[in-house]
Amino acid sequence: MRYLIGNWKSFNTITQTTLWLEEFAKTYSKPRTNIKMIVCAPFTNLAEANRLIGGLHLPIEIAAQDVSPFPEGKHTGEITAQMLSELTGHCLIGHSERRREFGESSKTVGQKAKLLLENSLVPIVCLDTPYLDEQIKELLDLQLPLQSCIFVYEPLAAIGTGKAADAASVEIVASKISFLTESVCPILYGGSVTEENIALFLDKQHIDGVLVGTDSLSVPSFVKLMHAFI
Repeated sequence: MRYLIGNWKSFNTITQTTLWLEEFAKTYSKPRTNIKMIVCAPFTNLAEANRLIGGLHLPIEIAAQDVSPFPEGKHTGEITAQMLSELTGHCLIGHSERRREFGESSKTVGQKAKLLLENSLVPIVCLDTPYLDEQIKELLDLQLPLQSCIFVYEPLAAIGTGKAADAASVEIVASKISFLTESVCPILYGGSVTEENIALFLDKQHIDGVLVGTDSLSVPSFVKLMHAFI
């Protein structure tokens, strides 16, 4: 299985999400069955997006961009894994923007992964080299079934800069992630992925797909990336 995952970040209202999915329905061509397409959308869009995806019979899934590190309880404003389990099957965690802007630690990300897995959700765990070993050790210490996770190597220098990492270097890191996790799990690359460079990453043995930011906001760009898998 190969993965094309989009991360909308704090973009797209419910209305804009509706327009995106309707345009996607008109423009995509049926992909190969071994490609899983997922879009990580804001919490507010999940329910309506699911309704539209079902109604339009689209080969795409909607995922959450974050989850609370707490179980249900007195945690005002938090969205728990139990809540998400009725809306999605996947959730992005550990993104560098969460670490930088909200001070999230590897321990916090580990707790989120634990709660997601306990609620039958697939964690999409973002990693970068400064904390890669630490984060994987935290997950191993929690004795989590890492074969049920998706890992994304996102070097900070490549996120939103227009300068993707060197594919050969990414392959080395992806191989290390595979070794450290001691499991067969999907490993993706994220960071300034475009139509022009995606093939360089898909060609590597240990890279099972990509996580895309900016180019996932545009339906034509997303469809072009999808065609790169065919």
